[in-house]
Amino acid sequence: MKKNIIILILYLLLFSHAKADNTFVLKSDYKDITPLKMKVCRSNSKEIKIVLNSHFCPSGFGDYGGTYGYDQFYKFLKKVNLCLNKTKKTAYIKASECSLDLNEQKIYYLKNNWFFVKKMKQITKKEPKDVKPKKKEPKFKNEDNKVVAAASGTGFFVSKSGHIITNNHVIEGCDINKLSFNGKEIETDTLAVDKKNDLAILKANLIPLEIYPVAKEDAPLLEDIIIAGYPLGKKISSAIKTSKGSITSLAGFGDNYSEFQTDAALNQGNSGGPIINQKGNVVGVAVANYGKKEGIESFNFGIKSSTLRTFANANGLNFIRPNNRDLSNKDLGSLINNGTVYLECWMSVAKIKKIIAKAENKKAFFSNF
Repeated sequence: MKKNIIILILYLLLFSHAKADNTFVLKSDYKDITPLKMKVCRSNSKEIKIVLNSHFCPSGFGDYGGTYGYDQFYKFLKKVNLCLNKTKKTAYIKASECSLDLNEQKIYYLKNNWFFVKKMKQITKKEPKDVKPKKKEPKFKNEDNKVVAAASGTGFFVSKSGHIITNNHVIEGCDINKLSFNGKEIETDTLAVDKKNDLAILKANLIPLEIYPVAKEDAPLLEDIIIAGYPLGKKISSAIKTSKGSITSLAGFGDNYSEFQTDAALNQGNSGGPIINQKGNVVGVAVANYGKKEGIESFNFGIKSSTLRTFANANGLNFIRPNNRDLSNKDLGSLINNGTVYLECWMSVAKIKKIIAKAENKKAFFSNF
């Protein structure tokens, strides 16, 4: 009987110990931290439950928290952490009387009204001292040598071999000149330039769908004309655009008689485009507009066909015979669509900067430059 009583007592003691082995209460006295830490570390349970008294509530940091504040809570976790990491135990903290700021503390999350302590190795008493990060030296990139699409202009076919007329300033300084033809970009070769009269002859390895004839006689005063081209590049649209007007003066800027003046609209990107009459003959090459610059409207110029012919003949380029009859608007539209090309100038960033820095510049640079 006595033996059975002893066994029963031992059983109750063991049972009660096992039941309470995984649950510990941290009382209000700070001195309880070390003894509790020893009990936690010696516990045989893999999951430890710790009940916090409100004096140890960690919320608010320091004076805004409980009696002992965040510092004491940290010390407790640090002590418990030493053995938890060695024994691979998991700690849950009961803090029903506390108001924990999960977003700020970031060291536990709510699980069945218990806070699970996680990533305890990262818990620190204070923020680490500010360490100035080493400045990463940027990788050297010589952007100045990069060749990019810089500016645009217009040109037109004058031979079945792929000869193209445009302005010299459209292709001047370009490392590569490309034209758009049937949805493809094709590089062109520069055969000749006339810097004085702002003309250039290019050649592409293709067979044009249509070519322009060039008038043998210069256009008379008041003759109706059409200008075709790509004003403002492809910013508005990639479609060909036209404007109508008439010859308003037989002399260009500064009494330059190799040019004429017209009231037909011209914008940047029109440069190098054909100026034609109703017969479809080229009577001029669009060269510049001063109206927008000087605040005077309809003050635009074209290079006369006689000047173009002289330049072409000097470089062995012959034009087809001019038309003798007026063309329908449909035929003119077909000629303009198939005989006019969009030109794009590719050059290094260094060249772009250099040209833009000049006081006078006729190039139609893209807006990002």
